[in-house]
Amino acid sequence: MKTKKMYLVLFSFITLSSTFINCRNDDDKVILEEGETPNQQDKTVNQAPDDFELIAVIDGATDVDVMPNFLWNAAVDPDGDSISYELFVDENNNPTTSLANTINETNFTLEERLPLNQDLFWKVVAIDSEGNTTSSETFSFTTRNLHIPETPVTASAAFSERRDHASVVFDNKMWVIGGYDGFSHLNDIWLSTDGETWTQVTAEAPFHKRRFHSTVVFDNKIWVMGGHNGSDILTDIWQSSDGENWTLVTGALPFNISYDQSVIAFQNKLWVIGSGSGPAKSMNTIWQSSDGETWTSVDSQITFTDRFGFATLVFDNKIWIIGGNGAGAENFNTPLNDTWQSSDGKIWNQVNANTLFSGRKGHTSVVFDDKMWIIGGFDGSSRVNDIWQSADGETWTQVIKEGPYTGRLEYTPISFNNKIWIIGGSTGSALLNDVWSMD
Repeated sequence: MKTKKMYLVLFSFITLSSTFINCRNDDDKVILEEGETPNQQDKTVNQAPDDFELIAVIDGATDVDVMPNFLWNAAVDPDGDSISYELFVDENNNPTTSLANTINETNFTLEERLPLNQDLFWKVVAIDSEGNTTSSETFSFTTRNLHIPETPVTASAAFSERRDHASVVFDNKMWVIGGYDGFSHLNDIWLSTDGETWTQVTAEAPFHKRRFHSTVVFDNKIWVMGGHNGSDILTDIWQSSDGENWTLVTGALPFNISYDQSVIAFQNKLWVIGSGSGPAKSMNTIWQSSDGETWTSVDSQITFTDRFGFATLVFDNKIWIIGGNGAGAENFNTPLNDTWQSSDGKIWNQVNANTLFSGRKGHTSVVFDDKMWIIGGFDGSSRVNDIWQSADGETWTQVIKEGPYTGRLEYTPISFNNKIWIIGGSTGSALLNDVWSMD
């Protein structure tokens, strides 16, 4: 009898528990409105901004400025969330390089230059305050080429007409040092921040008057090396931290130089290239120094011929030598148009044996727009004033066949304030003190 009562109590308890659980489950059920299905999207989920359209730079545009203004329609957010934008621009048809973010307007003007003459793509991504994103379509465009005005910045600078001077960029200024004015050698120093107004720093620096000298910025100082004073080749080195006060580093280099040498700053050292004691003005020796006083000969495996009048620059963490006039027995006085590079100054590799531009000497080179640029020179018969550029030293593109300025030699080019500058020089019949800029 007791056993039956116990089973009855247990059965009652189980029945009561099941009823309670079922009631709780019924309480948790969502009552659907008429016509609503269980799979319908929850209206409380935050939604991304609506689609929007790009306006400018228009799709397929050409000759676009390198600092363009991008414009697009405003995106609307279904939930009323605030929206910001991110701008993407690069060479890929689905650009991933962000140039600006957290843009609160529907336009943006770049503050840094895009590459010249480059095919590019752009898009904008709208981002709401909840982090939801909507991307625009992608537009393509091509930037403009190098712009060269028809007139100089100044046709007659404050310094005298000259050739064989040196120029550098230092302390956010352009500097012109020494040279030859047709009558005498010079050691005056001038500076400018705009290429039009020039200020004389000193009429006579403490070093000898000279031409054919080399100038470079190294260790936060201007360095002047070598040159010719009209009768002797100079082998001294001077440095200055302000362009006005100069210190003699050494009065005599431990090697012969040809007054046609190149001096560069590379891997935290000064390098002299073309300091040969062999054939006049030949390129067959390389020296380096960390202080300008103590010099070490670089054991280079130079596989190219002796030359003079070549261009030298530092680009892509390498030293580059371009063209010149042959000084070897096999190509004496032959204009060259080959290109060589070295990552250590010891081992040299030929990048191009015969570039598209004509063989030449006395041409100049600068690094601008993340490319190497070759300007003018003498091709064996005339002074040329064409301009070529390359991003790799192998493929060269002619930017302009003939500039608006007179063909010249013994001038200086520099890259300053997002422009290439050409200063002074000689036409063969006249000396110049004009200043040109191009961007």
